[in-house]
Amino acid sequence: MIKSIIKYFIGFSLAFILISPAVLFVSIVEKNPQVEKGPPLSFDKVKRVEQLIRTHKPRFMRFRQIRRIRILEQDLNLLANYGVSQLTGKDYIFPKVSLSAPFISFFATIKIPKTPFGEYLNPELVLKLDKNRPEIFFFRIGKLKIPKKIITPLASLIGQYFLSSEVYNLFLKNLDALRFVSIREKQLNFIYEWNPDSLLKLHESGKTLLVSPEHQFKLITYTNELTKLLDILKENHLKKISLSRVIRPLFQFAAGQSELSKDPVLENRALLQALSLYVIGEKLDPLVNADKLKQVKPRVDIRLTLYGREDLVKHFLVSAGLAVSAGTKLSQFAGIAKEVGDSNGGSGFSFADLAADRAGVMLGETAIASPSQANRIQRQMKNSKGESQFMPRIDRLPEGIMELEFKKRYTDLDSKAYALIDEEISRRIGECSVFR
Repeated sequence: MIKSIIKYFIGFSLAFILISPAVLFVSIVEKNPQVEKGPPLSFDKVKRVEQLIRTHKPRFMRFRQIRRIRILEQDLNLLANYGVSQLTGKDYIFPKVSLSAPFISFFATIKIPKTPFGEYLNPELVLKLDKNRPEIFFFRIGKLKIPKKIITPLASLIGQYFLSSEVYNLFLKNLDALRFVSIREKQLNFIYEWNPDSLLKLHESGKTLLVSPEHQFKLITYTNELTKLLDILKENHLKKISLSRVIRPLFQFAAGQSELSKDPVLENRALLQALSLYVIGEKLDPLVNADKLKQVKPRVDIRLTLYGREDLVKHFLVSAGLAVSAGTKLSQFAGIAKEVGDSNGGSGFSFADLAADRAGVMLGETAIASPSQANRIQRQMKNSKGESQFMPRIDRLPEGIMELEFKKRYTDLDSKAYALIDEEISRRIGECSVFR
């Protein structure tokens, strides 16, 4: 009798273990999305995103300075939609933010491969303002709802599991800087106390989490190799040189390093990141732990150019650096946002700059697509004879277009007139031998 009970118990337990994941899957997958795909990218929307980022960037703030932020629900959704699509580089996650006092609701739809039960995951996280501070109210995905008393400790466990205790505690400390949150007429208002020292510690602790020690070593290696090349050129009293004079030997160096590391993707990523940081005058401090920075050689200042222009090389290398760091869409978006900003009182919208952006994205995307592609790009770049083999021609591409003129001539970023020039840029990039 006891043996039979034990046998049934074991059988039931095994069946439960096997069936539970299936039951869970059925309960969270749905046939319809709760958030639809956002509208296409437009000139005005890009301009608004660029304006929001510039306005709310906490630059030049003093220690313990109090700052008040007001942001509309529609702007939160604009940032969420483009932030997710650009950062992930994918087109299957659609977020939405809803403000309805005292609740802040975060919705999303994630499209998954089609199943008999549906093809969408619809997570929902709701925060409730309690004494003007947001707290988790509940989390829901499909038919599965997890209340506050479970999700709060679960979120804490997940945070501590994926982060070191020091990083997690610093993260909580920075959350404590949020002093007041309120919702009024579809507008989120909050006050926070700026503590750059605490954020600096969080950033320093998180470097190893975001950039592996091996990757940090590679960044230092390529930065020093670039410095060595520039030092030789500076001995010849050169102050300005073509990018091809350093990018070719750097890719040749990367090919040799790949034979040792057996990881050409990592080599190419570090190479393009080091070049992009150099061309905008940034140091390795944001990516490399302080104890390793002493290995970095002093910077040698020589201006790099493409077709004799410094602006083009910045567009090209920054786009390539972004493409290998955070995805192709983010890089393309950054390039377009810069041109939109320039059209409103800056140097003007430039299709030549966009050609450099697109070519940089293409180089970055291909350089890390796969080990075989990474090796191919190394061979192509080290054997390239000049700029035109990786940077398209820019003759007859419109430049210096101000905002009103842009709207008059091209209507928007999805207009036929814009598409014609965009197609011409694609054709010219296709003519570059490195990308064939």
